[in-house]
Amino acid sequence: MLKFTIITPSYNQGKFLEETILSVYHQDYKNFEHFIVDGGSTDNSVEIIKKHSSKINWWVSEKDKGQTNAINKGLKKANGDIVMWLNSDDVLLPGALKKAEHLFKKNPNAIMVHGKSVLYGAGKKEQIIGKKQKDLKLKYLAYIPFPQPSSFFRKKLIDETGLLDETLHYGMDYELLVRAALNYEIVFADELFSRYRLHDESKTNHSLKFCKDWNLVFSRVLNSFEFSEPLKKKFADLGFSEDKTHKYKVNNKFSFHNIEKAFLYHLQIMMHFQYSEMRLEKAKQIAKEIKAISPAFYKQQKVGIINFRSSFLNKYLITLMRNFTRR
Repeated sequence: MLKFTIITPSYNQGKFLEETILSVYHQDYKNFEHFIVDGGSTDNSVEIIKKHSSKINWWVSEKDKGQTNAINKGLKKANGDIVMWLNSDDVLLPGALKKAEHLFKKNPNAIMVHGKSVLYGAGKKEQIIGKKQKDLKLKYLAYIPFPQPSSFFRKKLIDETGLLDETLHYGMDYELLVRAALNYEIVFADELFSRYRLHDESKTNHSLKFCKDWNLVFSRVLNSFEFSEPLKKKFADLGFSEDKTHKYKVNNKFSFHNIEKAFLYHLQIMMHFQYSEMRLEKAKQIAKEIKAISPAFYKQQKVGIINFRSSFLNKYLITLMRNFTRR
């Protein structure tokens, strides 16, 4: 029986934390340890942790350097074969650990398994995210194409490639994914593992901060291939944040065509981030670059829709359209 380590980083999320703790405790799979790493909360978080201390294997509440640092504290103590982090505003669905164990045993070479989540929140329509997609092996290099609370990885990944990068506060999960994708096997599972909560304080709301971190990580991906110089120049010409020195070890095989396709997927997600923040000129610039590189990709991925809206609609009309479509 595989052992799981579940790490919950938390800071001033007492209104959600108890539900998170209970979703772990009530799993029908008992070979796990649950750590809570609190960043010195000033709300009722510590009171809730103490209330449920008998259900928690280890916890601490002290000032830290942010979420990535908090998760690393848990990773240093992890004894499990399989690791995940479950944020204090998300919950595990019943049977999640048992399903994950079955998948890792069925796929002994898999370093990571990921599945689906129910996206929900106050006033938001529930939807299932993380369904199977085309080109997942390339998208792993471009961004994180699945809900993080529905992902699990072998501790071997940390043992062999290191802890999370604490210079990244919004892209540490994507950076870990890249290390996995470049060197190991990753498996998609058509299973629901978690409920992923959206609320006003969610990190998910900070698109441009994700942009900066994800661009830095993707620049490292480009650095890792000698044949990527033309792509690196295009990346720089777009004015994206770059890490010009760091590169990754690569054991899996990728062609120039593979990395160019990953580059297009990365540009596409950057375009959507810029558009969501109403940076329409930047969104339009990225859309035009996608078209210049691959008219076929531009057409298949319907990039022209964003290009048209960024070119001919104003912010008021776009906001009106969003409010209408999200009802």
